[in-house]
Amino acid sequence: MMLEPILFVVRLVLSIFAFLFLMRFVLQAVHADFYNPISSAIVRFTNPVLRVVRQVLPTYRNLDLASFGATLIAYTLADLTGIFSRGEIATIDWWTLIRVELYQTFDLLVSIFLFAIFILIALSWLVQFGIIHGSRSPATTLLNQICEPLLRPAKKLLPSVGMIDLSPMITIVILWIIQRWLLPGLLL
Repeated sequence: MMLEPILFVVRLVLSIFAFLFLMRFVLQAVHADFYNPISSAIVRFTNPVLRVVRQVLPTYRNLDLASFGATLIAYTLADLTGIFSRGEIATIDWWTLIRVELYQTFDLLVSIFLFAIFILIALSWLVQFGIIHGSRSPATTLLNQICEPLLRPAKKLLPSVGMIDLSPMITIVILWIIQRWLLPGLLL
């Protein structure tokens, strides 16, 4: 069918938007430096849509509810395009759809933190073994800013073990528990 490639592209674009909106939510939640070139690119790209959504969903403390809401909207539109293409619009259970969209959004949120921690670990090893020199790139700075609020409580709990930082392992285990058991149990 000729419509399938178009629907694939629409779903892909909406999923990319969902990721960018959620990254904007994360950046504001962790108080990331918005002068960082990566942060400012995300802000410039998402601002036109978020200005409209912010009229309905204001910011609460450091949580950008408009970005979170825009992520939910993008995921909902992506899933609705699939439902419409299959002709299942009459059988939509809206409560289930909302729960699935919330699950997808929180799952992506946890995945963003997991990937950021894994990349930060890999970069620290590359610097430690002299494969790359220095770690002051805008991407590394942004990764540190994203990961630090999650790693800080684990660093306080664990004693110092020389040059080895065990806080990422504890944080990864907790995030996996949230992603694999808590989120599905609550939302699916």
